[in-house]
Formats: sequence, C-alpha cells, structure tokens
Amino acid sequence: MLSTRKLELEIIGQLTKQAGRRLWSHELAQISIQLFQQQCAQGAPNALAQILLRLALKACPYAPNAAEILSAYKTITRQRADCEMPILAEWMAQLEANSLPLPIIISCEKYLDKARRAADELTNHYFGIRPIIVTGGMDFEFEDNCGQILRLPVSDVYEALPYKVFETWAFFEALGVRHGVIKIDDDLQINQNAALDIERVRSAFAAADYMGIALSSPHHDRAWHQGKCASPVAPVYGKPFLAPWARGALYYLSKSALEQLTSHYLRFPGCLDGELYEDKAVGDVLYTLGIRAVNEPLERILQISTDAPERGLNAAE
Repeated sequence: MLSTRKLELEIIGQLTKQAGRRLWSHELAQISIQLFQQQCAQGAPNALAQILLRLALKACPYAPNAAEILSAYKTITRQRADCEMPILAEWMAQLEANSLPLPIIISCEKYLDKARRAADELTNHYFGIRPIIVTGGMDFEFEDNCGQILRLPVSDVYEALPYKVFETWAFFEALGVRHGVIKIDDDLQINQNAALDIERVRSAFAAADYMGIALSSPHHDRAWHQGKCASPVAPVYGKPFLAPWARGALYYLSKSALEQLTSHYLRFPGCLDGELYEDKAVGDVLYTLGIRAVNEPLERILQISTDAPERGLNAAE
C-alpha cells in the first residue's frame, strides 16, 4: 500500500502543478478517469490503470458514476489476472463447479513454509482443492511451481495485515467469486479421522453471510499486537467495540458480504486508518453495512482446528 500511496501522491502533485492550483476532489476524480481512459487506449491493463480508478473512487465516493467506476476497476483486475495468472482462473473454475467457498490461507514470507504445509494437509481434506496462500510483496504475482502463492503489493508486516486481508477480498471479489471465501490462518490442524461430506459443507455455508467463532465481549485484549509489529504503532488499540466479530483464525464471507465489504473499502479506505486487527475491522465494516456475525464455529463444519489463543480478557483472569 505504501507504493500505491506514493504513486497517488505523485499523480496528485503533478496534476496540481499542471493546474497551477489545488484541485478539488471532484476534479481529481474527473482527471483520473480521463487518464485511465488514455491508459486503456494504449494497450493491456496495468497497475497504473487500477490506481487511477481507485483514486477516482476515493476522491468522489458518492459520485453518480461511482458504481460504473467500481465496475471498471473489477474488469481491469479480472483482465490482469486472466493475462498474468491464468492458472488462478482455472483453480477458481474448479471450485465454482463444486459450489464451494474458496479456501484462502493468509500468511507472510516469514511463515511461508508453515503455510505450505497447512495447504498440503488441507488439500486432501477439502475435496482435493488446494488453498491459495496470500502474502505481501512488491508486485502483483502468482507462483504455482511450489504451492499456489498469490503475492499482492502490500506490506508483509503484522500491522499491515488489515490491508493485506482487505486487498485479498477486493481481488477475489473482482474475479467474480460466487460461493464466498474461507479465511484460514497458516497454523491449522486437520482432524485426520473425519471425512467431510460435500453436501453438508455446501449447506452449512449457504446459511449465512458472515460466520465463525464470534468474539462478543467489548473487553477484548487491546494490547494483542504488542511484540508483533515492525514499525511504531499505538501501544494500545484505541477503536471502540461496535459488534461481535468472527475470530480471524477461521471465518467465512459470502459473495454478498464480500461485495458489500470491498465496495465500501474501495470507496472509503480510511475505514482501516489506525486499524491493527483485521478480523475486527472486517466485523466492524460489515456491521455498519447491516451484516452480523453468525456464531458458528467453522472448526466443526470443516473438522479442523487452529492454534488461536483466546483474546477475551476473561481468559487472563
């Protein structure tokens, strides 16, 4: 996200210099769309085209044509994915044919070996479908030779996890996910003695938009991030409790939840300002959109467990 923000600042700086004055936000949006159209006329979709559309959305999120801009952004993202990572499209087609949610392991380069082992174990368990592993990186790329690894242009440090997760959801929603996603941490364990029934799994995920182990107490650990961050952050988490949220180790988002979540994020990325906990951020945004967390452990549905410590303060008492 830092490289994207740097490029946005450079674009705005150049446009301001050309105009000889500060530009209004609606002017930034209009010029960004014009530059986007010029980019499209020059050939294949690229990162600059995506950044220009996102800049237009942020600058004028309530514009009458905001839905059109959002649709154009999704189209460009799909075109880039089809061009640069066709194997990913094949993987999604396999899942869609089985009417199953996409299993996605969120990890980082530091723990990539652990994530690969988790993906290996889950593949046989989850009807032969290998999960995608998502990490941060310098560019938008997909690696298939040693595990299906998607690298997004976001930081890989702990405090950037909310951006990594929201960018992941924005990417897969743009690709046209029809049966939702399962977010999985890289420290899962499989119940080797339990075989899944595909119809039961489908039925379970058809019952809700947002599901997992709900953390419902306002008295959660606000120093959870201590010792994990690579850069200076607030020593104590400062955002209010809004509503129960699904614990980040394992949760499900439906197609509808993904669409609403990512539409909000692309128009109002400030929703993550000062955020440290991706799972709470997901729950907070969905709550404002009228979607509540259903307290249904995915561990039971999928017969897996995660090494996720309790974050409620009552666990320390």
